[in-house]
Amino acid sequence: MAFTTQTPITEVQVQSVTAAGKELVELRDISMSFSTPGGKPLPVLEHINVSVAENEFVCLLGSSGCGKSTILRILTGLLQPTLGSVSVEGKPMKGFNPLTSIVFQSFALLPWLTVEENVALGLEALKMPREQVKEKVLRVIDAVGLEGFEEAYPKELSGGMKQRVGIARALVVEPKVLCMDEPFSALDALTAENLRDEVLHLFHSHDTTLKGVIMVTHLIDEAVQMASRIIVLDAHPGRIKAEFANPLPYPRNPRSPEFQEISNRIYSLITNTVLPFVEEPKTSARAEIIPTVNIGEVIGLLHMLSEYQSIDIGELSENISHPFHKTLQIVKAAELLEFAQTPGQNVIITPLGTQFVNAEINDQKLLLNKQIRKLKNFQLLLETLANNKGEVPREVLIEDYTSRMPYEDSEAVLDTIIDWGRYAELIGYNSKEEVIYLDTGEERD
Repeated sequence: MAFTTQTPITEVQVQSVTAAGKELVELRDISMSFSTPGGKPLPVLEHINVSVAENEFVCLLGSSGCGKSTILRILTGLLQPTLGSVSVEGKPMKGFNPLTSIVFQSFALLPWLTVEENVALGLEALKMPREQVKEKVLRVIDAVGLEGFEEAYPKELSGGMKQRVGIARALVVEPKVLCMDEPFSALDALTAENLRDEVLHLFHSHDTTLKGVIMVTHLIDEAVQMASRIIVLDAHPGRIKAEFANPLPYPRNPRSPEFQEISNRIYSLITNTVLPFVEEPKTSARAEIIPTVNIGEVIGLLHMLSEYQSIDIGELSENISHPFHKTLQIVKAAELLEFAQTPGQNVIITPLGTQFVNAEINDQKLLLNKQIRKLKNFQLLLETLANNKGEVPREVLIEDYTSRMPYEDSEAVLDTIIDWGRYAELIGYNSKEEVIYLDTGEERD
């Protein structure tokens, strides 16, 4: 394995996407289920077909809960699927996938080991001679820009440098397929941009054993910038919604019309999936999903919409400097409260939303109180409080939400319900005793 330090990809000659070659890894008709606390099966993936071939940089794109990370773990052999099969270079996979290594979002470094020792961890199982291990480690450390930090400990490193260690540890075992699970999401924007370019350089430089990359992300522009093929996933359970080939030459210009055209196609697909402009039949039996955003974000959105009246959701995301998936959740919350509508890719404020924006603070609280009382989740909460003398422990509600909404983060949902309910003066929360109670307007002891 030969690593060399070369000019970053942002400075090299424009390079076309290389045609895909031999298939390296394939997931065929994969389905995956876990068990809920009550023992019921919880489908996470359904009929997933994903492959990675030589010269391919594949991105799995989708919101939280669509099973992106689960697909990655099945592909590497860290998880065994409930149904379906995985093949490696045309042969059934047994145990761990020998072609792959993985880079995690959380760096996953051992704080008591130096950079050199953390990188060498990947080679321990191979039982190589110490001199050979050191040679390989120093080569990969140089390739990812860590030379000079060999003896540093993780606490001495920035987030970007920590992730370089994670990438080096994955590369040192000489994989053909590099798997990356949201590797840049914990980094600031400038550091993330730099590392994206460097990962692309490593992939295209042919100075490593890499033949293919598969990366999980929830950022559309990141996928369009890096991938030669983009797979968009739907959630609950995870399914493939669409695939997009990305023939744009590298390096890619996010401001180019071609880049924007592909991004807009994906924006439109995801927007119409999360915020379908159709009348959904209301049912008293099913509790709606509460987007986990605080009420202040919804109110801020409404004030912005009152100025624009109508705005494209992509432009809205840029204006509020939020990732697209986060913007979608804020808009979805406003729509759920009947303060906004989403025809196509536009977001518009409703007459009720305008009334809310123009109202005094106490009238806003009354209006929000009225709107959240229409939601099944709040109705069920009020029934639970009424049946328990006006207060319920937090842990009881978390258990209830876990059983009723197994795909959701029950703690985050409850925190959101508490936030909305407190602002509307419908419920209160004692954080010391971790008890939710009915807000009667009276002081509690």
